[in-house]
Amino acid sequence: MADTKNADLLKASDDRYKASVDGWQHIYTAALDDLRFVYDIDSGQWNAKIRNERNNDERPIITVNKLLKFIRQLRGDMALNRPRTKVIPVDNKADVQMAKLYDGIIREIEYLSSANIAYDTAYMHAISCSVGYFRLITEYENDRSFNQSIKIKRILNPFSVHPDPAASEFTLSDANYYFIEENLLKEDFKKQYPSADIVDFSGDNTGMEYSDWFSEDKVRVAEYFYKEPTKKKIAQIQTGETVELTKDLTLEKLYSMGQVVVKEREVKSHKVMWCKRSGSEVLEGPQLWPGKYIPIIPVFGDEVVVNGKKHLLSLARGAKGPQEMYNYWATAATENVALSPKSPFIVDHRQVKGFETEWEDSRKTNRMFLRYNAIAGLQKPAREPQTVIPAAIINMMQVTAFDIEDHLGRYESSKGEAGNERSGKAILARVAQSDKGTFTFLDNLTRAIVYSGRQLIDIIPKIYDTHRALRILGEEGNEQVVEVNAPVVTPSGEVGIANDLTVGEFDIISTVGLAFGSKREEMVRYMTESMQYAPQIAHIIAPLIYKYSDWPGAEEIYNEIKAGIDQMKKQQKIQGEGVAPPALQ
Repeated sequence: MADTKNADLLKASDDRYKASVDGWQHIYTAALDDLRFVYDIDSGQWNAKIRNERNNDERPIITVNKLLKFIRQLRGDMALNRPRTKVIPVDNKADVQMAKLYDGIIREIEYLSSANIAYDTAYMHAISCSVGYFRLITEYENDRSFNQSIKIKRILNPFSVHPDPAASEFTLSDANYYFIEENLLKEDFKKQYPSADIVDFSGDNTGMEYSDWFSEDKVRVAEYFYKEPTKKKIAQIQTGETVELTKDLTLEKLYSMGQVVVKEREVKSHKVMWCKRSGSEVLEGPQLWPGKYIPIIPVFGDEVVVNGKKHLLSLARGAKGPQEMYNYWATAATENVALSPKSPFIVDHRQVKGFETEWEDSRKTNRMFLRYNAIAGLQKPAREPQTVIPAAIINMMQVTAFDIEDHLGRYESSKGEAGNERSGKAILARVAQSDKGTFTFLDNLTRAIVYSGRQLIDIIPKIYDTHRALRILGEEGNEQVVEVNAPVVTPSGEVGIANDLTVGEFDIISTVGLAFGSKREEMVRYMTESMQYAPQIAHIIAPLIYKYSDWPGAEEIYNEIKAGIDQMKKQQKIQGEGVAPPALQ
């Protein structure tokens, strides 16, 4: 049945989807080829025509995947040096304590969402195929609650996402629409939408399993985010504060409150809408998303624009050619040895007459000796020289291996392999050189996490908008419960709100450093390092290491040390300067 109520919405989304597919097709096609190549899916590192010819001729096809170790190394580097964010106050209504509260809420959202998995998945796609995504969602805390919470979720298949091709910002924050596709089993579709017709959403084939598309047991649907233009009026009062004029807060109301309006103007704005649709109707929505951004965050590879057309490059893109060459030369070396005959004995038939069985069995068993007939004028039986791999093949393998590293900007000694460096400083310099060559990808992930942080700051006051107790994660890794939007009575008798999340403007900055479970863990590491460089203060630092360590028994050791220090201070107070008690020593 045609959805006449949402006919305009469906028509507009059809047109936009086609524009998105057309605009991103060249990026997604190249990205899919990269992904298959890097992880060698469906023999992705061999040209299909050459692979088929060699299969038909029963010739070897060897793949020595030298790209994957670099990809995994880069992922490991990021896991050890995760981008971190920090909330900072922007205007005079925001303060440092509220910024810390926002920090704690964001850390708790990340912890409960297992956000590291979402970040890691998107980053893996960015370096492997140039395009990755993660997203924000809201959901009710449980079946008996009206309180919602925010979650960060991964998008496992980046090719299911279709953004606005006209967006020009690197984070696509100016995108006017997004699509996210998914395939549902028919029985699940009927359970969720019992009155809906089973009509597939006509999507793009790139990056999907073609055989599953219009199959008998699956239905294709799509989430559709879009920005709807709106207008609003704002006014600036004599205090410098800017307020939005609404039905409840009009100019007349401001004047009646004794406020003087200095300026007013009309502002073009937008609201973000969401719906889920099939091929013929809107299944859910349209409904309002609480934020001003579409909650899909891209993580891209290296960006370049050629003749006005945007291209995204993965880490592996330039190394695919040398990798194909390496596979060819590795195959040629294998083929050269494997298909050559084994080194045979050259004998005169008279020399083995009577001992034929011994000589034929020698290729299957190790014999202590082989008998032969000595014939005057003939040398004893001898083997032909062993087949040797041509030096040119070995040389080409070495050259192409270096070409792969050169294109990636990472070299073997950056992974710990022995090089010419002898000092620790020189080794670290070589590692840093490789890190600089690939820092673009980590920097792009940092931009994405900062962008998601700005989205979280935007929607946190709208989702956590009632008086409620929130569990937050502190910098030291400790969890605490904080009441937000809590009514309080001020000393003057007026009713105020404590921890009001709607007051003030905040922003996000980022840092990249060694990843720690908490600030407490980071502090212990730095104190331990400080003892190495300043042993004279070790007796001061040592008790604090045990105090802030999280491993079992640390607290008991700290209490013993503290008791010894207290005893020493007590004795010194009574007897003057003395010797520390044995327990403290």
